[in-house]
Amino acid sequence: MKALRTAVVGVGHLGRFHAQKYAACSDLQGVFDQDPERAAAVAAELGCIAFPSLEALLAQVDAISIATPTSTHCQVATAALNAGVHCLVEKPFTLDLAEAEYLEELAARVGKVLAVGHIERAHPAIRTLRERGFGAPRYLEAERLAPFKPRSLDIDVIMDLMIHDLDLTLWLSGEALQDIRAVGVAAVTDKADMANAWVTLDSGAVANLAASRVVREPVRRMRIFWEDRYASVDFMARQLRLVERGGGSVPGIPGVAEQVLELPAEDALEFEVRNFLGAVLGREMALCSAREGRLALAAALGVRAAVETFLQGEEAG
Repeated sequence: MKALRTAVVGVGHLGRFHAQKYAACSDLQGVFDQDPERAAAVAAELGCIAFPSLEALLAQVDAISIATPTSTHCQVATAALNAGVHCLVEKPFTLDLAEAEYLEELAARVGKVLAVGHIERAHPAIRTLRERGFGAPRYLEAERLAPFKPRSLDIDVIMDLMIHDLDLTLWLSGEALQDIRAVGVAAVTDKADMANAWVTLDSGAVANLAASRVVREPVRRMRIFWEDRYASVDFMARQLRLVERGGGSVPGIPGVAEQVLELPAEDALEFEVRNFLGAVLGREMALCSAREGRLALAAALGVRAAVETFLQGEEAG
């Protein structure tokens, strides 16, 4: 992968981390940011170029990460794909489905990899569950809570946080959403800062998802239930607990076996970047394709519409 020439467009909080990963596993050419001082600082840190323009960057690379504000994803990715450059676009994929569909079609037409950065797919707990092949779950519940941060305020908590768990729900179940009910509150911004969604899948399976970006202590947990087992994932503690019917005994629950599984000590972002570069080289499938990124976006937009309907009802009341 060292032969691949890479770059990062947008080197704010997350983009800087992308650049660090590319520097470790590819030929990082440079970075570009609308803030020249920020770009220069990251370039100096990693020993690469701070490009003066997006066009100058695209002329020198094979693959890029796009970590700019969501409102610019379509514009940047369009320029990159038309220049023959493979793209890893941070979530949420785009602002709306029309943009997502356009980029998906463009990538197919020019024959370039277009991946979406749903990083929780790279979490070792989620990868372990996928590898075990338990099939589609019957019920999922998730909490994704974070302290307030003055960034990503161009999007609401659904696009900022809940979209991770919506994507995992679709990925683990392999099914489409049939029904969405949701409530939300605009607590400190003019957008929903807290939301709870109850979504039903085509099979009748259900997911209950909660997200907030105005709590004191961060929480990122998910519980996934099948007919004869359930898994508890603590994303922050990097812990996967599996409870199954059978031999053994959990205190107070006879006939149930419990185990805490060892997880590989891997950096999820590095795994995601390496996977993207492997896809560019034709060695593997992208962890999250443009199509899957579009489906996650569609689910998030559905939750947003339900929340807006709820808020309108509150105002009318």
